[in-house]
Amino acid sequence: MNNNNMQSITIPGASNFKFSAVRPDDLGATEYTLVTIAVDISASVYGFNAELKSAVLAVLDASRKSPRADNLLVRLLTFNTETVEIFGFKSISDIQSLDINDFVPNGMTSLFDATMDAVAATEQYANVLYQQDFDTNAAVYIISDGGDNQSRLATERNIADKVQEIRRNEQLESIVTMLIGINTDNGQVKKLLENYAKDAEFSQYVDVKDASAQSLAKLAGFVSKSISSQSQALGSGAASQSLSF
Repeated sequence: MNNNNMQSITIPGASNFKFSAVRPDDLGATEYTLVTIAVDISASVYGFNAELKSAVLAVLDASRKSPRADNLLVRLLTFNTETVEIFGFKSISDIQSLDINDFVPNGMTSLFDATMDAVAATEQYANVLYQQDFDTNAAVYIISDGGDNQSRLATERNIADKVQEIRRNEQLESIVTMLIGINTDNGQVKKLLENYAKDAEFSQYVDVKDASAQSLAKLAGFVSKSISSQSQALGSGAASQSLSF
């Protein structure tokens, strides 16, 4: 799929948030799970940035092999001082490893802004697809090794309100939001992330204590299973059950 199949969408009421997505006319199925992965590449991930990229590639590779691959639309973000869309919502089969450059750690952590970008874009694209009679559910994964110290546009309360709004409306059958803390041996960082997961009403918090290649490979397998589970739940009227890491 080339870029001519993608459209740029501005989120109403949030002019700073824009995203890209495949045009509904170019979709071949009738139901989709919208998957967003947002990865922290602030300065503090230096030293395990290559392993972090490998974990993302492993998630994508496993999803390509899923029986539900034709029903997955994936969006990838990175965030530090700013949030950057690496690619917008598109079929997993159209995502190549070469689409993802090496993660270059720098800057601070706009964790709240990145989460709002991920959640609000999911809601807006689900609305676009709903208007075209597609059935959708969603899974959002936010990966970070520290608390917010840079966001200017969103707060925990804003995010919780947005998630509640999505769950009240009919555009998405269900949404799973997961905060993944990595390299959290520092008890203070773990507590910050746990509190954020609670205050922003994430469906689940997953704690990955170290950022070793083995731990991040385990994380990739876990996220892949979570995506598959949520996709298989589409049509059931409910979200998938939380998995144990």
